[in-house]
Amino acid sequence: MSKVEDIIVTISIDTECDHDVNWVRSKPLTFDSITEGVPNRLQPAFDEVGAVPTYLLTVEVMEDEASVEALKNLKGEYEYGTHLHAAFIEPEKKFYDYAGIDSPDFQCGYAPEIEYQKLENLSKLFEQRFGYKPTSFRAGRYGASADSINSLEKLGYKVDTSVTPHLRWSEPNATVDFRSAPEQPYFPAENKIAEAGPYSPSRILEAPVTVKPRLFRDPRWFRPWFATVDQMKDIFRYQLKKHSDRKVLSINMMFHSMEVIEKASPYPQTPDDVKRFIDDMQRGLQWCGEEGARFAPMSDLYDAFQVN
Repeated sequence: MSKVEDIIVTISIDTECDHDVNWVRSKPLTFDSITEGVPNRLQPAFDEVGAVPTYLLTVEVMEDEASVEALKNLKGEYEYGTHLHAAFIEPEKKFYDYAGIDSPDFQCGYAPEIEYQKLENLSKLFEQRFGYKPTSFRAGRYGASADSINSLEKLGYKVDTSVTPHLRWSEPNATVDFRSAPEQPYFPAENKIAEAGPYSPSRILEAPVTVKPRLFRDPRWFRPWFATVDQMKDIFRYQLKKHSDRKVLSINMMFHSMEVIEKASPYPQTPDDVKRFIDDMQRGLQWCGEEGARFAPMSDLYDAFQVN
């Protein structure tokens, strides 16, 4: 018999400038994803189904005046957090013109003190732009480590969502291995990122992206375009069954803001593709609500999982 009393659905969105079909930043640099996609496509779609997105903002977005203005004027219920591509911020900043640039570096590939300063500068930029401190975060390309967790804690973050269970990622400057990481939110063990430890009131919560492992195949993500509505339902049911001994269950959808602008990512390429993406997202989220789930911003998970 299931002990689950509370199912929380979060939507964590890497909110970036437009890219091209090869995941390279647009040239010239454009921000249709922010000025058009967020206020006119994404947020209204979330409002229709009562969902609460968390937009995780990158350096280039917070440096762009029109993007910041659009985000400050956004109507509805949502949260803003941060998202770091480490080559775009000091110290050891590699690029000042982001147009046509890839961002291969994992933040955890830098020395711990350099990574901390990068995260500190990212957080200060957010506070300068929005007037308060961010409390939710995801590393670019999921490139976070135990040092990343320690730095985020020092900076006052409540929730990190960089871990992708059952997956391993490599870039030229580092590798991260989350294959054995827990599927449900946890307080990481000391000097670990992919291992649960005892609860501590000073410890940040790790809220993994929701995926389902598959035998001899890549895991399937709870994510529009990567999964059909029926497949998202299956992932939801898998999590509910596997973790039925928990009181609180997390379902964490992720995607990129650029995915709702045609040709701004490798995914939707036409207006019809974008419509399908948004329709599937809404149908999947609405079904979760009908199954008794509630929607919340990422940072709310911190309090919810202190008692789980």
